[in-house]
Amino acid sequence: MAAFVLVHGAWHGAWCWQRVIPHLQAKGHTVIAPDLPGLGEDKTDAAGVTLADNVACIGKALDQAGEKAILVGHSLGGISITQAGEEFADKIARLVYLTAFVPLDGETRADLVLPGAPQAPRPLIFSEDKSAYWLADEIIQPNYYHDCDEDTVAWAKAHLRPQPAGVSSTSVRTTDENWGRLERAYIICTEDRSIGIELQKFMIERAGCDPVIPIETSHSPFLSAPEELAGHLHGLAA
Repeated sequence: MAAFVLVHGAWHGAWCWQRVIPHLQAKGHTVIAPDLPGLGEDKTDAAGVTLADNVACIGKALDQAGEKAILVGHSLGGISITQAGEEFADKIARLVYLTAFVPLDGETRADLVLPGAPQAPRPLIFSEDKSAYWLADEIIQPNYYHDCDEDTVAWAKAHLRPQPAGVSSTSVRTTDENWGRLERAYIICTEDRSIGIELQKFMIERAGCDPVIPIETSHSPFLSAPEELAGHLHGLAA
């Protein structure tokens, strides 16, 4: 069986994988899901968190796996697993982008948009010093959890924390020799209202992700369809 390292996206923490982990473990896999710095139960001050901090955290999780691991990144976590893929290529069996951002060399989150498409302003609330950002409450359920029951939405919202801004504003640096040689799979969430399906397809094509696996869920399949998601991840380990 395989080892998985599961990397959450913005505002979330390792808690978001709680429904997926038992299904993977039941199939015999090792699963490690770290809290990225400043999120989940990690107490790091969000103001000082950088992309390098996230990558170092992922590196420790890869070491803990004890073998080449399948590195999964959700949403903004795609930025961090991309840079981790560059720096720890020898410790990674495959990268899996779960409705995630896939930057190419030199890009930040802001660069990942559909060419020519009008860009609506992102409804984010920034801290006074611009070191972290938050979501307006009214967009959380419709944009991220629209196929989740009310109790799940309430539970998730209670765990969200401000996202360190330094992660998304930093350019990734990748090479063909490291990130470029890793196998890259992508799980498309076809009902995603946060990262639209056309943007997902655009990033998939540029990055050469294969296989591409569709799942008919919102942006958060780890909450709305955990068993199905775990099944797809298990299939990628075969």
